[in-house]
Amino acid sequence: MAQGVNIFDKYGIKEVANVYFEALEDDLAAGVYKGDIVLYLDSLKVSTIETTAENVAAQGGWGNPRLIQWDYGKEINLTLEDALMSLESLRFMLGGAIHRPTATEKVLVHHTEEVVVTTAGVVPAPKNRDGVTLLPAATVNHPIRLMNLGSNSKIKGYRTQIQYTESGTNAFTANGAKITFKNPKMIDGQNNEDTPEVGDHIRIFWVEEVDSSSTTSAVEVTISPDTFPGTYKVIGDTFMRSEKTGKDEMFQFVIGKAKVTSDVTITLEAEGDPSTFEMTLNVLRDTNERGETEMMKLIRYAVAQGAAVETGNDNGSLVAAGS
Repeated sequence: MAQGVNIFDKYGIKEVANVYFEALEDDLAAGVYKGDIVLYLDSLKVSTIETTAENVAAQGGWGNPRLIQWDYGKEINLTLEDALMSLESLRFMLGGAIHRPTATEKVLVHHTEEVVVTTAGVVPAPKNRDGVTLLPAATVNHPIRLMNLGSNSKIKGYRTQIQYTESGTNAFTANGAKITFKNPKMIDGQNNEDTPEVGDHIRIFWVEEVDSSSTTSAVEVTISPDTFPGTYKVIGDTFMRSEKTGKDEMFQFVIGKAKVTSDVTITLEAEGDPSTFEMTLNVLRDTNERGETEMMKLIRYAVAQGAAVETGNDNGSLVAAGS
């Protein structure tokens, strides 16, 4: 028969938790069934459990001291700060939907690159940061847009849009595109024809339509105004170290029902540490397997080694099954 926990046993907790989320109900549109693991986080920097409650007291007598106090409105919030992100974790935090391109459903990728003219009248094909040559193509409702920024010694500021090149196609070739700026709107208000000169910097803007046959791969996370993060079961695994033995013992928290909040901040900055991704969950009331009302369970456990069961330092708090 299990005895009480040894009140003299002490533990320290330093390690962050690995946390995973379990679906509470079927979501057939997303291909998710009740009990499916929908997200696993093993790159967390911080996992914080914060418990708060309101209180009110009866006060009276000389000095009006507190005589009796009542607590109410218990809240438990779980904050997870992740060093890394995935599209699924972003979708999870933002309450969005993931779309992958198909033959009929396309993902629009917006590109912009700057090139320098080396042959008069020809805008060279741009390259991305990896040195891969890109071939901008104009499509319906998505023309190629060009801005002539001029050379280092001559600012032009021409702006125009083209939907086809001089050769009659609607795309760049590996040799670039022969382009004449016709009736461009100049900064000084004059309207003239102009041919890009050697040394001119041309900024190119275009939209690539990616489908299932494209060589470009793309995934889109759509954030809608009427979709919000869901409610899940949450399990977190970590270790706590025994003061008596100096050994780590398994420790976990189990939250039967937690609502992922909609407050998300994504910081993009040039200096400082890499961006982290923070998720906050509000713990809701739940009913456990014994029919008891609960919000969270904290579990210390040990794994059996052969025929022996490690009982930890709690006198009788961990007992082999059937004993």
